[in-house]
Amino acid sequence: MEAGQRFDFEKYTDKYFLRAHEILQKENLNPFVRAQVFVRKGPGIIAGMEEAVSFILSNSDLEKNGGRIYALSDGAPYEPLETILMMEAPILDIVRLETIYLGILSSSLAVLNDRQVLDLQNIEKRMKAIADVSENRPITYFGARHWHYRDDAAISKAAVDGGAAGASTDAGAACIHKAGSGTIPHALENIYAWKDGKEKAVTNSTAAFDKQISLDVARVALIDYNNREIDDALQTAAAVSNLAAVRIDTCGENIGQGALSETDFAGKTAAEADALLSSFFGKIVQVPAGDEKYWFGTGSSVTGVYAVRKALNDSGFEKIQIMLSGGFGDVRKVEAFVRAEELIGVKLFDSLGVGGIYDSRDSTMDIVAVGETIETLEPISKVGRTYKPNARLKRIV
Repeated sequence: MEAGQRFDFEKYTDKYFLRAHEILQKENLNPFVRAQVFVRKGPGIIAGMEEAVSFILSNSDLEKNGGRIYALSDGAPYEPLETILMMEAPILDIVRLETIYLGILSSSLAVLNDRQVLDLQNIEKRMKAIADVSENRPITYFGARHWHYRDDAAISKAAVDGGAAGASTDAGAACIHKAGSGTIPHALENIYAWKDGKEKAVTNSTAAFDKQISLDVARVALIDYNNREIDDALQTAAAVSNLAAVRIDTCGENIGQGALSETDFAGKTAAEADALLSSFFGKIVQVPAGDEKYWFGTGSSVTGVYAVRKALNDSGFEKIQIMLSGGFGDVRKVEAFVRAEELIGVKLFDSLGVGGIYDSRDSTMDIVAVGETIETLEPISKVGRTYKPNARLKRIV
């Protein structure tokens, strides 16, 4: 597909973005947002920006509706976590585009800076290792945003051949004659945070999903938006009677609510540390050597997930399942969680969303402001992902 051309991009789009667009349309919600893109891996040289921006402009009404785009140019240097692209536009103009433009950037950056070559056999091998370790729990391939859309079908097939049960895009899931799967993105929760207040963002976005999306789609709440994984899981479970599961995707900037961290053990003797663990789990537990970062680190950790599971069980929501995403392309992390289940005697997860089964320079988008108009944008974002202005960005539109 030539740059600058309109095409059927929805089949390459993560299903949760398509459903977010459907919900916002039906709920008559279309505020302006400020969306910023960064890359963790760096430093490096920008690549793919011209193609990404051309895709955005050619497949939306952003320019006609008074939107703006600011970006670093191809060939410019960038630093890790630096904002490389920023858009200010009505949410309905851009919410379905995220998978495609991030995939263009991620793959282009990896090819230019790392000479990365896509290895489908290795993708299948890595997914098989994760599937084997996860003991037959369903895995959905969530990595469409990490590589160019033209390769999504082939990558998804390799993931399925390795043991994945599905994929997040229609193009990816077509190899098993299914539709893409996914429910709620943080982008949707940001709109409800603006509309109803942050404390209601998770619950009200899930309730809107329940109201507007076909009943044959399982209701899965994304509970890490506020970094109140426990509180929002319980609040949403109480409000949405047919909630099937919660998804925990705590970002690398945050420690999950209720989780233990390394600082909790600082200055403690071995006996005091053992007592803390025993109190937390209600039994004596010895953390396997080498697994500590998965138990106590940022992101989706063993202790954070256990805290959510226990809170759900204690509140009578034992039937609500837990889906984990964020870093589970690392088979060592999956192994650590399975070992933890054996040690503490609690099933921590029922399914996985896995994206990182090949090397890339993954690009990430966060909405960091929302407003009725472009002039009234006000800061509002997922916890841990605030606005990072960059004076180096050049206005394109």
